[in-house]
Amino acid sequence: MKTLNKLIFTELRGRTVSVLASGNRVLQIGTAPDREDCALGTICVGRVRNIVKNINAAFVEYRPGINGYYSLAENRFHLFADGRDGSSPLKNGDEILVQISRAAVKTKDAVLTSKLSLTGQYGVLTLDGSGLGISSKIRDAGWKEQMKEWWEEEARGLVSGLSGTGLPRAGFILRTNAYGAPLEAVGLELSGQAERMARLLDNGRSRTAGSILYQPESFFVRSAMDVRKDETEEILTDLPDIYQEFQEAAGDGFQVPVRFYTDSYPLSALYRLDAALDRALGRTVWLRSGGYLVIEPTEAMTVIDVNTGKNTDKKTASETYLKTNLEAAEEIAVQLRLRNLSGIIVVDFIDMKEKAQNEELMRRLRQCLAADPVKTVLVDMTPLGLVEITRKKTLRPLHEQFSRSEKNR
Repeated sequence: MKTLNKLIFTELRGRTVSVLASGNRVLQIGTAPDREDCALGTICVGRVRNIVKNINAAFVEYRPGINGYYSLAENRFHLFADGRDGSSPLKNGDEILVQISRAAVKTKDAVLTSKLSLTGQYGVLTLDGSGLGISSKIRDAGWKEQMKEWWEEEARGLVSGLSGTGLPRAGFILRTNAYGAPLEAVGLELSGQAERMARLLDNGRSRTAGSILYQPESFFVRSAMDVRKDETEEILTDLPDIYQEFQEAAGDGFQVPVRFYTDSYPLSALYRLDAALDRALGRTVWLRSGGYLVIEPTEAMTVIDVNTGKNTDKKTASETYLKTNLEAAEEIAVQLRLRNLSGIIVVDFIDMKEKAQNEELMRRLRQCLAADPVKTVLVDMTPLGLVEITRKKTLRPLHEQFSRSEKNR
């Protein structure tokens, strides 16, 4: 019988954390984001401060005294607050509606976009002219065809009223959670999103630069909305404020029950979260066979080295290498998610001479990475035997989240 996950919200080392646990194993740890990350998804009225032609970009003041980077190559249509046509050229002093698509990092400004989006439980409404998009995690061809028909016959009309924004058309991206959901529920959510977007666009015309038009749900509510009923048993918290927030947001339709934990034994101790966090922040990860991984995050990429270590199987070297590599492939997929590693990941597996063994390893790794809810791509194995992986950035890596909290304590 399949073990269902639990999504846990509790306090750990001075931070509020979300933990996804399956049985006795922790799959994912995240901390409530800092102020900069909380701004992600916020839609506001910005004022163009400077257009830099040699980088084809503008810098837009979206909060008093704070500028964001606005690419003119990626944002060919602009949402002018005065209602001008979106294809009009951008000038200094123009006020436009923008959304924060990437938080400021160290010396880099936040990234802003005119392709506004509203994320729901089943889908994402976008102003980017993309039509219907479907999560790459959904592989059911018959279901995809059904949804394309639904979009053409019913759903497209729900967003047609947004075409007056100066953009070609609105689009809708079906999330993994939409698979198997009632069409009525998906359509109802899309209709609500379209109404909210229309109000937001209309409201933007009467607001001054720096005004916030929309802020997404809290980190906790978004996390709860993301879990799937067929994978998660319950959402559990021992924090009264978070439980109250869930109660107030119950209308958003969580797919799994939310329970307030009242036992005297701490929730963090029950799931051994301190030990799990230590392992997730450690450099070395031991495998069941006695082999181990060495994980080294750097500024440019993450490097993972696979070693046979204490493997004492009475097999040939070739068989030992293959077994260790296959086990490492499974563990690497777990560690990428647990540590929230992103960008370029380079893995140095144990060198194997047989082409068939390398192909088997790549198949296993691809299969394991496919289970990651964050977009993760197995690129290839280089001539030097290094395996390249890319993983989309969501929040900061776990080691950065906790190193920041330690500095602030």
